[in-house]
Amino acid sequence: LPIVDEFVVVACESADSTISELEKLRQENPKIRIIGSDWNVGKKSGSILSEKTNIAIKNITGDYGLYIQCDEGIHEKDYEKILRVLEENLGNKDIKGFVFDYIHFFGGYFSYAKKSEKRFFYDKEVRVIRNDGTVFSWGDAMGFKDINGAKINLENKNAVSVGADMFHYGRAKNPAAMYKKDREMEKLYNFKIINMLKNWVSNYDPRVDKDIYSDFGWLERVDRNNLEFHPLTFRKLAAAQDWNVDDFKTFMEEKKGAGQFFKMIIYRLVKDAVNETSGAVKKIKAFLNRIK
Repeated sequence: LPIVDEFVVVACESADSTISELEKLRQENPKIRIIGSDWNVGKKSGSILSEKTNIAIKNITGDYGLYIQCDEGIHEKDYEKILRVLEENLGNKDIKGFVFDYIHFFGGYFSYAKKSEKRFFYDKEVRVIRNDGTVFSWGDAMGFKDINGAKINLENKNAVSVGADMFHYGRAKNPAAMYKKDREMEKLYNFKIINMLKNWVSNYDPRVDKDIYSDFGWLERVDRNNLEFHPLTFRKLAAAQDWNVDDFKTFMEEKKGAGQFFKMIIYRLVKDAVNETSGAVKKIKAFLNRIK
């Protein structure tokens, strides 16, 4: 809030108290503007996330839009640096996006992925866009493209780095909460039959079980007394952590054996078949639309 003129929140349908809590915040701060929306997951691949992001983009004003997902935060020590980079590039219309480095917390607030760890974590993303009507969110809202379909990134030279970190807390949860979130997120990306098979095969995502939940050599540790490491808005949550990342190792028993091997084969065969069928249907629809 300190570095923006307005704070636009797209609040989708919710079964919990999210919307009422947002209303309380709005009453305390007039910068906040809430836009209601539905939550109708039709297409898979997480595209509903960019759909809602683009609703927010259409409703912002000003020269730039700072995009913050609900599990992200910026350290207050970087505010001035960010504003300075934006001011320096105000007249450079070729620059459509501004890139942040990422700190991905995993298993709690005191362990995060090393910068060299790129198997499962992205290290950079655009989080400020030029608000000129030529930039939109795509896919599962991880990045942005221009109206010609070009990705906004450093490689395409239509973005620059702000030299600041984005703190990502999407996986800073205890084992039970993370397990529950993984199950819900699967619904955004996979067909129901794939999710059913995935749960049958593995406690977590079969692709990352062994690498993520057994060996934590890829994590950096943070001193629990160093709450100032976090942005101010996340320190209360960090201070309340009452579990350890190593609890993930014993939360669920690892599935092994010949039966597990054959389950994995069945899962992969069905997943590939479903995805290929879905891809073929999309291609046929696209072809029919072209010849109309």
